[in-house]
Amino acid sequence: MLKQCLSIIVFFFSVLVESQNIADLKEIEENSISAQLYTKCFDNLNQGLDILEKYPAFKDAKLCSIAYCMMLLYYKDEEIKFVAEQRLRGIATQLFQEGNPVYLISGMDSYLEAQEKNKNIEDDNHIVYISIADCLTLSFEARAQEIVNKQTMQLISRK
Repeated sequence: MLKQCLSIIVFFFSVLVESQNIADLKEIEENSISAQLYTKCFDNLNQGLDILEKYPAFKDAKLCSIAYCMMLLYYKDEEIKFVAEQRLRGIATQLFQEGNPVYLISGMDSYLEAQEKNKNIEDDNHIVYISIADCLTLSFEARAQEIVNKQTMQLISRK
């Protein structure tokens, strides 16, 4: 009985310690430049407003960040996908104009790769790398990656 009680107490404390480590890591991740730019809201986006007005579900939605616009690509409706593509290009352009060009990456250890590359954003046209998916990349994520990266690279090449 005492052995079981001790086991439960040890298990409980190990879960608490692990939870704190996860919370600490999450706080670091949320404060990173890549997380900030991934979720940064651009209220001045007007691409597709006329289309979005037809959909009551989007009435109060803040479709103004890479993260949210990427999710729009998941919809089956081609008009919604078109709006998402236009907004992603607009966001990539605004980030570039602010001096924060972004490049979306995915795949095994992409989070670690982004972390490493973002240690010095002065090294390659000031690009901020954002990991959008580890291991499996869904088709809408791959499409968002393609759109943003193409727009960013076009803007950099014109510079």
